[in-house]
Amino acid sequence: MDRLERLLDLVHVLQTARRPVSLAQLKEQFPDYTEGAEDAIRRKFERDKAELAKLGLVLRYVDDEDGDNGYLLDMEASYLPPIALGEEERAILATASQAALADPAFPHRSALRLALAKLGAEPDGANVEVHFSRGSDAAGQERGRIEILGAALTARKRVHLRYQKPGDAAPSEREVDPYGLFVRRGVWYLVGHDHRSEEIRVFRVSRVVELSANPRRPSSPDFEVPSDFDLRAVMATSPLRYPMHAPVTVTVRVESEVAFLMERAWGPPDAEGTFSVETTYLDYVVDQVLSLGGRAEIVGPPEARARVAAALRRVLEAHEASS
Repeated sequence: MDRLERLLDLVHVLQTARRPVSLAQLKEQFPDYTEGAEDAIRRKFERDKAELAKLGLVLRYVDDEDGDNGYLLDMEASYLPPIALGEEERAILATASQAALADPAFPHRSALRLALAKLGAEPDGANVEVHFSRGSDAAGQERGRIEILGAALTARKRVHLRYQKPGDAAPSEREVDPYGLFVRRGVWYLVGHDHRSEEIRVFRVSRVVELSANPRRPSSPDFEVPSDFDLRAVMATSPLRYPMHAPVTVTVRVESEVAFLMERAWGPPDAEGTFSVETTYLDYVVDQVLSLGGRAEIVGPPEARARVAAALRRVLEAHEASS
């Protein structure tokens, strides 16, 4: 019996059992669990459990009220309840999914298409037209990184990053326990415990130059995600507060005609139209200032002004290369 056949049969046995099934009983049904020493058989069964867990099928060891003990498939943890969607809800879901399906960097397009088909919400491609400025090579590289990170998240394996921060001469080496991935305005971010700073940090995936997951003991997790970690809280946080680096205060002068655009994010300016913005994500402030064109200027600190200059040089170089 090959492994895939054994796994499928194991799921069938534990899913249809009315009482917990012990390992001794499984040995009677699966010859593969009788070959070798007892420790080797136990390790084979644990590997099968881990493989099923990767597929979302959870086996539980239980003692029932009649004194039986053994394994059952946890139906509640393994399967989603039926989802009933109305016609309008399916249409909204189909429209909202088109950007992800059209993005070559989105790593789960096949799974999304399958899920939409099961829900009867397949997009027809006629509602939304999506354009992406990223080249196919860059998008493909980012997709590959996200797939590696997604697998590491599932297996709870530590990852090694070479991370290029703007303004740094060379990438830095990082060891990170990945806690979560999320996308905001088309940008993918990794959240995790950075062993260099010994703090939770947010990393922009597009700035990861090289990435690898710990290959040792692939079935054994390297870490546990803290019980108080909440990815949704990180996602709801203003990007100004993403923990990219130590806090820095940026002084920005904005013309009075457009100052109101930034008051909600930065707070009120002083009488001269100058904002003092405290942030742990300097590049986000730089992007906001650049979006205002010539109507805004970073006054300080020098590091922030240097990043604006570097960003403008990259834009100029891109235009010169395309002309």
